[in-house]
This record gives sequence, C-alpha cells and structure tokens, in this order.
Amino acid sequence: MKISRILLVIAALQISFCLSAQKLKTDDVPGDVTQSFSSEYPNAKISSWELKDNMYVAQFKDDGSNGKAVFKNDGTWVETTYDIPTSEIPLSIAQYVNSNYPNYEISVCNLREMPKTATHYYLEVRFPEVGSKDLPSVLTFDYVGNLIKRQDPEGWKLRTDEPARPTTSTTKPSKPAKVEVVSNEQQAKTKDDVKAENAKAEREEKAEKAEKAEKGKKGKNEAAAPHDPWAQYAIKESEVPDVAKKMLKKKAPKAADQKWFLVAETYVCKCMERDLEKDVYISKNGVWKKTYAYMLEERVSSAITNHLATYYKGYKFSKAFTETRADKKNKLYIEFYEKKNWKKKIPTGAWFDGKTRKFIRTVDPNFEDPFNDPDVFTEVAPSAEDLAASIAELPEGIKSYVSSNYPSHKIRDYEMEEDKDLGQIYKVDIASTGNSYIILYFDKSGKFLRKELSNGMKTVKSYGDYDEVDVPEVVLNAFAAKFPRVNDAKWDEDENENFDVQFTGTKGKEMCIFSPDGRLLQDLYYLDIDKLIPAIESYIKDNYGKSEIQQYYSVKKDGKNFYKTVILPNKEKYPVYLWFTTTGEFDHVEQ
Repeated sequence: MKISRILLVIAALQISFCLSAQKLKTDDVPGDVTQSFSSEYPNAKISSWELKDNMYVAQFKDDGSNGKAVFKNDGTWVETTYDIPTSEIPLSIAQYVNSNYPNYEISVCNLREMPKTATHYYLEVRFPEVGSKDLPSVLTFDYVGNLIKRQDPEGWKLRTDEPARPTTSTTKPSKPAKVEVVSNEQQAKTKDDVKAENAKAEREEKAEKAEKAEKGKKGKNEAAAPHDPWAQYAIKESEVPDVAKKMLKKKAPKAADQKWFLVAETYVCKCMERDLEKDVYISKNGVWKKTYAYMLEERVSSAITNHLATYYKGYKFSKAFTETRADKKNKLYIEFYEKKNWKKKIPTGAWFDGKTRKFIRTVDPNFEDPFNDPDVFTEVAPSAEDLAASIAELPEGIKSYVSSNYPSHKIRDYEMEEDKDLGQIYKVDIASTGNSYIILYFDKSGKFLRKELSNGMKTVKSYGDYDEVDVPEVVLNAFAAKFPRVNDAKWDEDENENFDVQFTGTKGKEMCIFSPDGRLLQDLYYLDIDKLIPAIESYIKDNYGKSEIQQYYSVKKDGKNFYKTVILPNKEKYPVYLWFTTTGEFDHVEQ
C-alpha cells in the first residue's frame, strides 16, 4: 500500500512538471500557433518550444534580440517579453528605482508587448535578503521611461536597513601545516612591533574601503541623474494661481499625480487621468491653451497605422498623444521605431491632422527642442468662449467695481501678480473699445487696491458721455505742439479707437483726430449746414433721398482739402459719412 501511494505521488509530480514546462518539437505545436507566430515575427528564428501552464511558449531570436512569445492553443497571441539587462534601461527608470527603493534590487527586468497595450518595461523590485518570501513590487514604465503603474504588495513598507549580504568564503581546504624555521632575530620581535603593524594594516584597510564607498556613491549619483529638460521649469503647487488650478479641474477633472511647471507665460500641469498621461497648458490668467492626451496604441486610427505600415514597414509603436488646441487646429503625434532603428532605440516622430488624419510632417525627437518647436510649445490664442468663461470666474467684488465705476469699459483680460505684502493679487485690464488703457489692481477677495494708466495715459476732460477720458500722453503732447494756445480742449475716443479733440481755434469751432501713437489724421472745421454747396446737396438728394444732414465740415487730410458731411438717411439707424472734393464731386464713403 505504501509503495502504491509513493508511485501515485511520483506520477502526480511528473504530470505537474510536464504541465508546468514541457519541451516540445516543432511538429508537436498546433498549426494555428506556428502560423500565428510566423505572422507576428516573420524574420525570427525559433530556438525552442515548450508547453507551460497550457500555453505554448516560443524562445526565439529576432533582429539580434532574444524574446519569448506566448500563445493560446488556438493561436491567439498573449504576450512577448524581451529580457533586458538593467544597464540598458532608460536612466529615468534607474533614477526612479534608486529614489523610491534605495538598497533594493531589480530581480526581473524585461520589455513586454501585449495585445491592445503599448510596449512597456516590466520590473520586479525586492529587498535582497537570503531566504526572503516577500512578494516584489511591480513597476511598469512606458518606452521612454515614464512611470505607468506602481503596485506594492499589501502592507508593504520601505525597508531602510542595510541588506544582509551572504558571506562567501574564499578559504581553500586546509593543508598540513608547514613547519618553518624561525630565526633568533624574528623571535626577538617585540609585542609592540606586532601591535604597531596591525594598527597600520587596519588604517590602510579602512582608507581603502572609504575610497571604494566614495567612488560607488559618486557612480550611483551620476547614474541616477539623467537629463530632464523640464526640471529647470518645475514649481511647487503652492506657486500656481487659483485661476490656473480651476481651469485644470475643468480640463482634467480627475487629474492625479500633478506636477507643475512654468515656461515663459504658460503653466503646464503634467498629470495622470484614467491611468494615462495628460499635459495641460494654461496661461497665467487661467485661460486654457491646449492639452496633450496620451493614448494607447489600439486607439490610433487605422488611417494612421496604415500610413506607418506602408512607409515604415515593420515599425514598433512607442507612444502617441492628441493635441487639442484652443484655436481648434488639433493634431495627433505618433512616436515609433523604424525596423532598422529598433535595436539602437532611435525613435521617429510624425504629426497628423487631428480631423482628417492626413500626414503633416516627420520629426526627429532626439533633435527637437520641446520648448522651441512651434508644434510642441506654441503660444495658442485663447478662444473668446474660454476667455469669457475665465473672466466670469473673477470675484464678484471686481466685476461689481468695474461695472459701477467704468460702465463704458469691459474687462479685456487679467492675470495674477505677486505682491510682496499681499501675496497674489489680481491685475485687471479694462478698455472701452478694445485697447488696454486702464489697469486696476484688486486683492484676492476682490477689494480694489489701486489704478494704473498704461502706455503713458492721462485723464482729461471729455465732451462725450462721461466727464473724463484717458488719453495717451503722446497724443496730448502732439496736440499741444500744434495748438499751444488752446485751453478749452475736450477729448473722446471714437469707435475706430482714435482720439478726437474739440476746441475753439482761430477759425471758430474745430476738431482734430489723432491716432493712438500721436499722428494727426484729420483737422476738421465746423461749417454752417445752411451753406452746403449745391453739388453736395444734389448728390445727397439723388442718392439718399430725404436725409437729415447732421454735420458739415471742411477737412484737411494727408495734405489735401475735402468736404465731409454726416447724414442720417430716412428710416436708417446709423449715420453715413460722405466725402467730397473742394468742387463738390463725390469722393468716397467713410467706413
């Protein structure tokens, strides 16, 4: 009975062994499996087949790389792994492991390809301890070294103790002691001499160990410091204005692992959303510019994959992202490895139109500066909708102050500014016709702080709807130089964003129009409407019928003299500005 039980156990172990790893001949592998392998790796050379856990595993060599492909019985491809020496992984991965798992070792390191999953690095990291049964931490990184997922065992805690390395003895088997003849001189050596020599040897040993440790530390630091072009722009989250954070919540509501950067006038948040990377670009005043949303290989459209398969046969996918822009000029970027560059890890990049999926151009990622390339770091003008939405989120105190004190002005733009005493404050730019002439400052609660006239502005009397208007000093200086004795000037800003001034000149009531930079555009003299010359009166009657003549001027413009009339045609809401030569011949309608 005992013998039969033993035989049963042995048989069970043999069956288990065969199921777990059974060597196979090629003829023993199902045709669907071999056909599927040939389809996936047409140029590979198979070194062996085995059956493991009911899966067919092929050990092969392709383009100089050793791989292991796994298939189901019906030929369905499951995964392919390439064992990678830790010395060949991207430096950013080595840096991550060194920073987050000091004194730990990488026990498994390979490159994995799986259906509907981007090619990625798979690592298992564990604390080096003899006889340890602890489960490893599993890390996955994309092909350029960005962390995708980290999974530590349940209840895992970082160990900070020094790993107990196994001691290996190099002592050879002892031999019979050899009898040596000792001279009288050697016997005369004192105990103090022996003690001195031992102390010297001990000091030399310590110095040697210290030197090795320093070299090791230096080497480790050098290995763990890859070049990161974004590092110089990194900022703390506390330095990001609230308006930028609010916009991030709109564009990436479930953003995790947020890392912020400030490049020129743009805040960039690199984050994870639904286990995929996302980069959101936001202006200093909280206006969204664009978003890079990384995507899996299977989400890339067939139009793009067909293009790559046609022009880059045998390519391997690396990464892809969509670029959604505020100006609606969306694009899609694909980075891949051409077959000839797969082993050397030299990538190629390609841009496609976001809507038509038509090819735009290729780039070399190794020579593209992400902060100068117009396709990667372009200043994108915010849409009117986004700008309006951003302004709408200003504190009510700010909006109320502007509407009450500057009813003819609108908030054109704003940004957050750092004040040495108050911290972050609002800098609000308001204008009446689109030019940013007045800047108002408010604290974070919306309380008014101060007013600033930009571009050398000065507040003067107005003849328009309000008592005062802000006029550029360059315009006031130009007027004073031409009319030094005038002291009753009143100003206004017209719908063309020019500045009109009315005053009493040597010929009576007069008006001049200046451009914002101080150029005299027109010099007009008010004329009596009752003295309208017949040719002009006839033209108005023939072309506009019954019309109200509101103004009549003699105008000097560009060194020439004209007549100008302002009429309101019957049943029309808006006036028409007609220009005539000095003989009364029609010249043009002012736009």
